[in-house]
Amino acid sequence: MTPYFATFRINPKVMFNSFKRAISRALWSVQFSLVFIPLLLLGLFFSTALPAYAQSTVLSPREVTEYALTLEKLEADFYRRAADSAMNGGLVSAPQIAKDAITSYGADEAKHVTDLSAALRSIGGNPDAVTIPTNPNYNAILGRDPFANPSDFLLAGQYVEDLGVAAYKGQVQNLLAAGEAGKPILAAALEIHSVEARHAAGVRYLRETLLGSDVRPWIATNASSSEVIYNENRPDSPIPFNLDAFDGYATKDEVMALVEPILNETQPPTTDQPSNQPSETPTPIPSESPAPVRGLW
Repeated sequence: MTPYFATFRINPKVMFNSFKRAISRALWSVQFSLVFIPLLLLGLFFSTALPAYAQSTVLSPREVTEYALTLEKLEADFYRRAADSAMNGGLVSAPQIAKDAITSYGADEAKHVTDLSAALRSIGGNPDAVTIPTNPNYNAILGRDPFANPSDFLLAGQYVEDLGVAAYKGQVQNLLAAGEAGKPILAAALEIHSVEARHAAGVRYLRETLLGSDVRPWIATNASSSEVIYNENRPDSPIPFNLDAFDGYATKDEVMALVEPILNETQPPTTDQPSNQPSETPTPIPSESPAPVRGLW
């Protein structure tokens, strides 16, 4: 009988193929590591960098909604007062197209308040707890009464709408970071954001066509410091907002630094009460628009 071990023979071809497969697996592991490790490092880099640039304060979906509702209540009140002034005040002389914009924009802002209030209730918040003063200090925008004449009103309206657009963009990262809980509020914010941008473009276009102001319907690359009231360019953004193809954002801290003076209660202005700053001579506005304005609302 032939011993068992004597039947074992080494086949050179089989041995070579086994060795080849082992080398192939080793090389594949090395290639995978060369691809995966840089991707892992990039993921770690961006996972820490994005929140840092996007927002100085981390807010929950409920806090974002309360913050947005505060701004919307102010905007709705701003246009309500403008509508009153257009009926019996400093905006009586405004062209009809400007008065139509006041009516339309005011209705939009009031609807934003209604729908954001419902959204806040749906996530356990109380919209009635989000309040603004009975008499907000709108003089803080320009240093004088923005409802005294159409020129000042349109300039103040530009600042209000520009800031609203930037404020919504500034909360995208907070709502994304909240995952599923942030999705309903993010959807609502995006729907409102595009309307605020429409308002901002409309007010700017009215200033350009009615006043001859050197301003575009969007924040331009060469915008002067008096045209933009928040920091449009920031070095730590992944995309530099110094091109007309991109718009910047404003963090809650930046927005509230501009809004908090308005939230200070003030007494209704009287005719003999001096303004905070010397009033500039308003630019005369023609009684009617020189041509139909398209795409305002």
